[in-house]
Amino acid sequence: MLASRRDLRYAEGPPELLLTAPVAMGEIPKPAGPADSRPSRMAGVVKRHAALVWRILRRSGLRPADAEDATQDVFWILAQRLDAVEPPAEQAFLVTTALRVAADRRRSKWNRAVTEVLDPELAAPEALSPEEASGLLHARTLLDEALAALDPEEREVFVLIEFEQMTRDEVAALLGVAAGTVASRMRRAREAFAGATRRIRLRESRRAP
Repeated sequence: MLASRRDLRYAEGPPELLLTAPVAMGEIPKPAGPADSRPSRMAGVVKRHAALVWRILRRSGLRPADAEDATQDVFWILAQRLDAVEPPAEQAFLVTTALRVAADRRRSKWNRAVTEVLDPELAAPEALSPEEASGLLHARTLLDEALAALDPEEREVFVLIEFEQMTRDEVAALLGVAAGTVASRMRRAREAFAGATRRIRLRESRRAP
């Protein structure tokens, strides 16, 4: 059965990403300000927001390994523009950049060829029994399938509101659209998601022994 999307919000997390990324190593563009401040600031930004960026990329349609690469791209973009992004605006910049990067990769159909063995999302959480881990991994797959049924613009709104618990006004400000537009996209997204989950549950029930 498809688990609740809220149950799955933090059921998965990024692998040990950014450990070899340029921004994580402090290898960022030459600063315009004090030499010691930029690497320290970037390290803090990565620590605070890496999981958020990765979740948005994943729920925007990228596979786990692709989301890892894309997360590094997002933080590299921020590193290049760090002097122009005030600290209070860091999260908004990262969210909108993550959405754009995900959309660009979907349009280009860029997709890394990885085997299931190398897919970090397929590693069973150690705290779960084999049966529970198998069920969780299957639920993640079904959730991705349901989200894939949404229009890209509606999916963005759905992910930010339902998974990241942002308000309609916050999403409107991030996307640069009216709050009413967010509301209408969210309504259509919920309808599409509900329809997709019904179809999936029906299919799964027919497969059950």
